Amino acid sequence: YQRRVREAVVSTQSTGCLVILCHRASWHGLSGFIFMALLALMYFAQYLNTLAAERYALFSREQYFDSDGLFITLIVLLPCTINCILFIISWLLQSWNLMADIKCRQIRISQAASAGDKKRD
Repeated sequence: YQRRVREAVVSTQSTGCLVILCHRASWHGLSGFIFMALLALMYFAQYLNTLAAERYALFSREQYFDSDGLFITLIVLLPCTINCILFIISWLLQSWNLMADIKCRQIRISQAASAGDKKRD
């Protein structure tokens, strides 16, 4: 049962971020907000791990939160890191495509201008 819960958490988080990545063209603000929220979660992971270790009896029968933070690293931080890397790759690809489009338009404009100059001569 607990294994299914862990798999569900990881797959839900990954699926949610992949959906946002697929629709990134219309959701720039949301993807930026989620990226910053993931980074904040990663920043406060040590504090969350110690807090969960102190109060694990409220939500679990077993103590998963060790002093090294292995559980929270595998269950929370690894998917967050993968999602942040996917966001960065997505933004870099989007920037690459935008720069290529701008350069193609500049080339077309310069070719049209040179063709106009040839017609005048």
